[in-house]
Amino acid sequence: MLRRLLPLLTIVLGFLIGLLLASLNHLLPLARIEHGPTSWVIVFVDWVAPPLAGTLLAGALLYAQRARHLHAAERAAAEVLAERLAGTERRQALWVVAASVAHDLKNPLHNLQLLLEELGEESSPARRAELLFRLRENLRRATERLGDLSRAGQKPLDRPASAIDLVDTLDRLRERLQPAALASGTSVEIVCPRGLEIRGDALALRSAVENVAANALEAFQRRGEGGRLRLTAARKQEVVELLVEDDGPGIDEPLRARLFTPFASGHAGTGLGLAIARALARAGGGELVYVDPGPLSTERTTFRFTFPAA
Repeated sequence: MLRRLLPLLTIVLGFLIGLLLASLNHLLPLARIEHGPTSWVIVFVDWVAPPLAGTLLAGALLYAQRARHLHAAERAAAEVLAERLAGTERRQALWVVAASVAHDLKNPLHNLQLLLEELGEESSPARRAELLFRLRENLRRATERLGDLSRAGQKPLDRPASAIDLVDTLDRLRERLQPAALASGTSVEIVCPRGLEIRGDALALRSAVENVAANALEAFQRRGEGGRLRLTAARKQEVVELLVEDDGPGIDEPLRARLFTPFASGHAGTGLGLAIARALARAGGGELVYVDPGPLSTERTTFRFTFPAA
């Protein structure tokens, strides 16, 4: 505030000094004006003040013109920068969308590849029929996932929040995770009391929890041995907490601080699963956090969802 008033205060001070000098012949006695140093001061002011005022006026006009040109140049530069940033944001948005599609379809396509390879080597009619059934199931799930992605782009007003039966949602999630759990040798355990309901969007809830659980199953696959994935839900006052815990290899400490940053990954994945899960949880009024086990713990991973209770 003081910096903005400084130019105005300088002008006012200069005006008062000039007014004082111009009024000396009226303020001082006539004897002092006609004789002594004061007379020279008055003569100097009479001769110097007019050209000095003209010079200052010309300088002010030149400064105003230069400031106007500078402002126009800054505005043009800002418009160019805004256009470049907008283009960058559009490209980044396209990258995120493409990576999200790749992330959500990666597991079904991987399962299809494994089933096709197994089907080509199988000669038993009964076993081939079972593999064909599993192929159809994975194709159905991939189709549903594409439908989920298209509906996820709708505005929140198009899909109003409603009461969601958490037990039913988690049971459906178990079915979706079952192929990946079998492939990694992981047992999926769900602990949720009957009648527990939350308020939100069922699609967003299932997608958010599935992304976190799928990360755990991928960690078991990379480790080469199975484990246990446990989902525990409980109501605490006005919110419902859902813990997603696994006894897998854990998360390296340097990666923990940027877990929810898009494209941050400790392996060859897209690094979007957790970022998407948190965004979906927050869109429904909930939250997703990583429960840090401390620097000494290298195994076991826990994520905590919180949702508004219905």
